[in-house]
Order: sequence, then structure tokens, then C-alpha cells
Amino acid sequence: MKPSSVDALSARRLGLAWPPDRERIETARMEALRSTVAHARQKSSWYRERLAGLDPDCLRSSVDLARLPFLNGADLAAHGRELLCVSQSEVARIITLQTSGSTGAPKRLHFTREDLDSTVDFFQQGMFSLISSHDKVLALLPFSLPDSTGDLLIRALAKGGVHCEGVWPPTDWRALALRIRDENFTSIVGLPQHLLALAYELPHGLVRTMLLCSDYAPQSLRARIEEACGSETFLHYGTTETGLGGGVECLAHGGCHMRESDLLIEIVDLRTGAPVPEGEVGEVVVTTLNRQAMPLLRYRTGDLASLDTSPCLCGGVSARLCDIRGRRKACPIAGGYSVASQDLDDALFALDGLLDYRASLTRSAGRDAISVEFLARPGHERLEREIHRALKSVPALNMAMQSLTFEAGPALRVESFSPSHTLKRTILDNRGSCS
Repeated sequence: MKPSSVDALSARRLGLAWPPDRERIETARMEALRSTVAHARQKSSWYRERLAGLDPDCLRSSVDLARLPFLNGADLAAHGRELLCVSQSEVARIITLQTSGSTGAPKRLHFTREDLDSTVDFFQQGMFSLISSHDKVLALLPFSLPDSTGDLLIRALAKGGVHCEGVWPPTDWRALALRIRDENFTSIVGLPQHLLALAYELPHGLVRTMLLCSDYAPQSLRARIEEACGSETFLHYGTTETGLGGGVECLAHGGCHMRESDLLIEIVDLRTGAPVPEGEVGEVVVTTLNRQAMPLLRYRTGDLASLDTSPCLCGGVSARLCDIRGRRKACPIAGGYSVASQDLDDALFALDGLLDYRASLTRSAGRDAISVEFLARPGHERLEREIHRALKSVPALNMAMQSLTFEAGPALRVESFSPSHTLKRTILDNRGSCS
């Protein structure tokens, strides 16, 4: 089994001899952190105030990270201009993210050309965890605009001598499967729900690998894809805040190997912010290393995962993000309980025939009602009873059973679920939305 290709990327970008080891990686990352903090404090009015009196030289080990204050999404939305460390003329791309359930200011992430080039570098090297130079890749991602995610991936693979094309939005799964067969695509990149729908149209064994990205992918969904078309599935972890790329699974499937040359990952207690022991699940905190336009220091993502720095079965030594649960902002329901979209994903995507769903929460006269619109494979349109049973298996919903009602029905049109969504699904309610 070949070591994760991410190891070679991190070693090269950190200036380390091959093969790298944990001690040298940690030393090089702390040096990059000190440089990043100095850059942020010098160029950003926000960091200049927040880091006043901090000497970057005091940051010598991961224990010293506690000297840095946390940054969160509200800070990004409210102080984006103050966080910027370069002139507007140096900004190559701005990505705007509307905060879920909020009508306030959106988050705007700024990137220089150098920042984007580092993502291209990761996309190129990271993809070789699941492909070879002989593969032909199809990206079901937005690609028409310069520096969009799909465009960055296509350019990255071209640099590595791999042919990659884009399709967006994917809608006609049967026609797409015929194109994949006729044009000999052997690896597909896309959202989990899209790849699930496509898998049922593909001849078994035609596509060798699939990379699931941009949304939480429950194990049951991965198993259904692999059973349907015989492809080996791989996970990618990344957010706009991490620079679109973050980490990717290797052949051992023991977690996503992180691009440690560009990201410093911590796992902290969701409530207290204190570090949790390695291997325990907590909130993912990201510090971007060597980011020019808008470095993020100890950014609280809201995602839940664990971290493993032990050697991987593949032989790689880069830290791995494991047990990834995605953004864990739960929606309150009757009885003082709460439920997140990932809880519903785990229960509903295990149902044979279900391709996608949208859940809504409404409240009337002190009772909550959860309704589920769903898309199903032909011949599986009558899933209402199975959906009811699956919802009742979710612990929080089971506990609140006395104050809940469930409704389920097929979507009237395929178009009722946007084929171009790139954000996680939301549980909609009459007070806003909970992701």
C-alpha cells in the first residue's frame, strides 16, 4: 500500500527531507505559525489589536496555541475588512458565505493568487491518493468561473498530466452515465448525493474511484455507492475557510490526511474550548499557515471530528482527521432536545431507494412537526413508512416523540431540490434555519 500522497506535499512545502517524521513536521509547522502570526499582526488591524503584547517567538509547541484567541464565523462576518492583510489589488478571489439562518452580514473569505496556488498544489497531490496518471477524471462541481472549485481541480490535474473535465449542474444521470462509459472516465468527484444517484446508472466496475466532497457523507451512503457500482469511495474534508482543500483519505481509509503545510488542526471541547485528548471527538479548530490575504488563527469551524497523529496503515505520518461529522449546529425541537442534519443523514441514507431529502420543522400550538420531502429511485417512491421508522430511530427524535409528528412524501419535481447546492442541507423552521 502506497503512503498518502499528502505526505510528500507537506514535506515539500515545509522544506523537509524525505521521509518526514512527526517531530520535524511539528517543528516546521510551529515555525510557519510564528511567521503567520507576525504577518497577521503587522498587516491586519483586527489581529494587531487582538494580539497586542504577544511575542510570536513564544509559540514553540501546540500547548502555546492557547495564547491565541479563538476566531469564529461571527467575527469573520463582522470584521472581514479588518482581517484582510493585503491590498484589494492583491486579492484574486472573494468567496461569500451567507450565515445559515441569518439576515446579517455574510462571511467573505479573501484569497491571493498565491493562496489559490497552494490549493491547486494540494488538489493535484491529494488526488493521487485515489488516482494514477492513467485515470481520466470527471468533476461534478462548479467549474465555469475562473478559480471556482471545479476550475481549480481541472487545472491542478492538468499540471499532474491527468485529463479532467467538469459537469455542472448534473441532472440527467442516465445520460451522464452513458457519457462516462463512452468517454472512459475512471474517477468521479462530486457531492455525496449526486454520486449516489449516479452510481445506480453506472455499469458495475466501470468507474474505479469516487471522491465524495462538499458535504457530510454517512457510511451507509458510501456503502450503497460501492455496492451499486463497484467504485471505491474516498472522503475529502475541506471548507471555504480551509482554502477549499483540507484533507483526503488514503487507501487505508483511516481518516483524511491533512495538508499540514497549510493547516494546523486542533480538536477542542465544543463547550469549553479546552483541548481534548487525541482520538476523542470535539470541535475542529483551524489555523491557516502561510495564508496571505486573510489568515485565520484558531478558527472554530463548528465541525466535529477527532485527530490521529499516529502512523497510518498506509505508512504515512501526516495527521488524520477521523470520525468527521460535519458542522454540528443542532436545531432545537420539542422537549428541550435538538437534532442536526447529520443525525437525519445517518438514519435516512441507510434506506434503500432514497437519493436525497429535505427536512422541515414547523411549530404550532406547542407541537413540532417534521416533514420530509424526498427523491427516490424509480420503483422506490413509496418510502413514507420507512422514513417514519428511520426518524424514530434518531435518539433525540425518539425522546421527543410525545411532542412530535412526522410527515413524509415524495418531492413533486426533481427540480424542487436544487442540483447546484453546495452548502449542507438545512432543517428549516419557522424561526429561521438550523444547519
